[in-house]
Amino acid sequence: MLLNFKNSLKSLTLAGLMLSSSACTNLMTRAESSDKTLIKEELYFGLSKPGGKTISEVEWQQFLNRVITPRFKDGLTVVDANGQYLSSSGVLVKEKSKLIILIYEENSTKNKMVKDTISNYKQTFHQEAVLRVTSNVKVSF
Repeated sequence: MLLNFKNSLKSLTLAGLMLSSSACTNLMTRAESSDKTLIKEELYFGLSKPGGKTISEVEWQQFLNRVITPRFKDGLTVVDANGQYLSSSGVLVKEKSKLIILIYEENSTKNKMVKDTISNYKQTFHQEAVLRVTSNVKVSF
């Protein structure tokens, strides 16, 4: 009687493991099918102005609210950063920066909005450049 019980228990355990394994595989398949390949933009905005002054937090927030947010209503991330680069005259320049991260489906309209944002920033704050890094990323929600 005890031997039959142990064999039945082993069979039930094995059946349970097979079912849970199958369920995990189905969940993973569903999760993988929700993955999307999107565009990730990283925009590095230096906060140093010509002449040694710095773009204030108020000026940055106004630019963010007036220029960036209306163009990217679907969402974005802002990160405070400290950057450095070698200037054209060979001097190491260190400055506080803002990093904007955007993730969106590829389309020409969004690309133009990124270009317009960069151009607007350079003009508004007399900047030489805004570093733009674009990559394809796989995302899931």
